[in-house]
Amino acid sequence: MKAWKRLSGALITLLVLTVMLTGTALAAEPGDVSVQLNGKALAFTDAAPEITNGRTFLPFRAVLEAIGAEVGYDAQTSTVSAKRDGVDLSMVLGQNTAAVVEDGQTRTVEMDVTPYVKNGRTYVPVRFVAESFGCSVGWDSNTSTVIIVDVDTLLGDATFELMDNFAAYCARQEKNQNMAMTGALALDIRDKSGEFLPVPVSAKGSIDGVTGDKGLQMNWNLKLSGLSELAAAGGGLSPLEQVLLEQMLATLSDLKGEVRMDVESGMLYLTMPAELTGTAKDTWYSVDLKAYQAQLLGALDMTQLTQLKEDATIRETLTAVIQAMPLNDSEYSYAGVAGVTEIYVDMLSDQAFTQKGNTYVAQMQLEDVGDMTVTLTKRGDDIVSADIKMTCAVEEDGTKMTMTMTEHAAPDKVTVDMDMAMEDSSASVKLTLDLSCVPTTKSPVTTLPAGVQAVPMN
Repeated sequence: MKAWKRLSGALITLLVLTVMLTGTALAAEPGDVSVQLNGKALAFTDAAPEITNGRTFLPFRAVLEAIGAEVGYDAQTSTVSAKRDGVDLSMVLGQNTAAVVEDGQTRTVEMDVTPYVKNGRTYVPVRFVAESFGCSVGWDSNTSTVIIVDVDTLLGDATFELMDNFAAYCARQEKNQNMAMTGALALDIRDKSGEFLPVPVSAKGSIDGVTGDKGLQMNWNLKLSGLSELAAAGGGLSPLEQVLLEQMLATLSDLKGEVRMDVESGMLYLTMPAELTGTAKDTWYSVDLKAYQAQLLGALDMTQLTQLKEDATIRETLTAVIQAMPLNDSEYSYAGVAGVTEIYVDMLSDQAFTQKGNTYVAQMQLEDVGDMTVTLTKRGDDIVSADIKMTCAVEEDGTKMTMTMTEHAAPDKVTVDMDMAMEDSSASVKLTLDLSCVPTTKSPVTTLPAGVQAVPMN
């Protein structure tokens, strides 16, 4: 298990979900168009942005020079060009192909529109051009505003050599390695008034299984206590209602299930308690994750994430994650992206860490919420582990929520401990989760049991 890869993978997943729910395509309706670059309005003196064939075009020189590119034009070949930070872009007017040179490699890209000349000014498709230089592009349909964010400018001079060192160390140690998972969960719910819950109810759960590059196999169990007391306290019920309540609570006292996932096929298989589903005890269900993902992501441009290299650096990974964030609000989107980027830099960049003996420590304050500490441990020339601790407390309208989470990530062990509590004048909820992963020679069973036909879950 690649510790950093799993951490960044979870982060990517969350942001992808956000993009799926709120992302928009950069197609536009005719009308006045504004352009925002890094949160500020971009001025055009002699040529205004315009919409052609449902796509937004910007004056070539104005937008490229605004992001710091060197631009040029070859009249003999009708070719416009731009250079920035080792990336060369060239397009021929009237043609729908462009040449991009990066790291000495040339690729030809086909566009669905073509650059053109109007009133002596060259117009280019803004999304393609801006993304060629690492910018993220969005569209606010309410204000007809193109939103451009230069991620390199946001990350600035931040370097991530310490985290790159840790990722490389994990990659060397974890090749083809599976991890055995064990975990425990405890939940306590109390109604101080006794109006809605006359007696406390608690639950204890456990998970165990194996995870690896090929997939996942996990068994889970959840046992509830206090249910008999709850049934006995159900005053005011008829005899039949009392019996039904006792039977229902009895089914919830000991619940079990299993989950299997095949990474290559994208299939997820699971069993659920027959008491809850009303089906046969050994019924399996299936979810086609690839088909589900294709349906949800079909309208989105996920190029940056899907082309991320296996050995991508931390900066490359963060850039791809930031570029996947939605930009659809000219008033708030840039501030949101900039805020997230600042957290990444404050938490993971070399500039954030202070060396203390064989450790590097980064501390950051989460405004009005809590704080976070990241500790990297060095052995020899290698960063061999990362520890993250976060505490936060929020109080609003008489309800207080507190949470503490610690995570230890290393090739030989990964642990996550979380304590969360919510309390007001009448009720309290406390949740504790402990999860541990260690190397194992076992492999997860990722397919259905022999002879079993799964019921598809739509």
